Amino acid sequence: MKITSFGEVLWDDFPSGKKLGGAPLNVVTRLRALGVDTAIISRIGDDENGRGILKEVEERNVPKSLIQTDPVQATSLVSVTLSSSGSASYEIVYPCAWDRIEATQEACERVAQSDAFVFGSLATRDEVSRAALEKLLEHARFKIFDVNLRPPHYDYERLRHFLQKADVVKLNDDELYELTNAFGSPYHSLEQNAAFLANHVGCNKLCITMGEHGAMFYDNGTAHYHGGYRVKVADTVGSGDNFLAGFIYKLMNNAPAHETLSFACALGAMVAGHHGANPEISLQDIQEFMYPA
Repeated sequence: MKITSFGEVLWDDFPSGKKLGGAPLNVVTRLRALGVDTAIISRIGDDENGRGILKEVEERNVPKSLIQTDPVQATSLVSVTLSSSGSASYEIVYPCAWDRIEATQEACERVAQSDAFVFGSLATRDEVSRAALEKLLEHARFKIFDVNLRPPHYDYERLRHFLQKADVVKLNDDELYELTNAFGSPYHSLEQNAAFLANHVGCNKLCITMGEHGAMFYDNGTAHYHGGYRVKVADTVGSGDNFLAGFIYKLMNNAPAHETLSFACALGAMVAGHHGANPEISLQDIQEFMYPA
């Protein structure tokens, strides 16, 4: 299995120090730890923060050959504030290096060879990276859109455009309600709005996370649910990204819907129980968490 992602690589700057982050990087980092052939198409600055990212990416066994270096823009450093419950808010500077990603020949070839291509909304905020994404999507066999709204870095028409290109859309319940309201939905329930969004953008697979209450997989008109796992939350940074990695891992291995959701919810919960987005977690750890002896 080959999975490639596109978008931001950055340092999450916590009060306690910096940690490697960026949703597209978090997703492929976890998939690589699960044994998947992964790569990320991104861009860093020609600076110490950028060199630090390359070093950490290499240590995680994710290839760095498609991470470009920008001679002008700096590597992204995101200020993270945690609430008392561990929920994160982000201050994302614009512009930065990943706003200037290019669709190189090597990047296009890697996407064409991949079983799935993962992208999010944040790296569409600038026209340069957005044009690169448009070109790469032309080569993609199976497109997974991780909505991941970060105000004020999106607009609804642009989101609609990329939702219409996706084979699978992953978003949380708040994002679902925000988008369906913006697109004119008259509905109030999760399932009705999932059906509305699926019909509105022409995507028949939606994965909707619901925080501690688990997730729903809306698949061709059928809603599958998992109630989630209770953990003591350290912070929520990267929890949704790791959920998505688990979801992709099982989906691309043709696992049944309930198994896919159960595995994804477990991985998301385990990461929420740790600080930072990329704690070391093995397949055995996940199994033991799901089915303790």
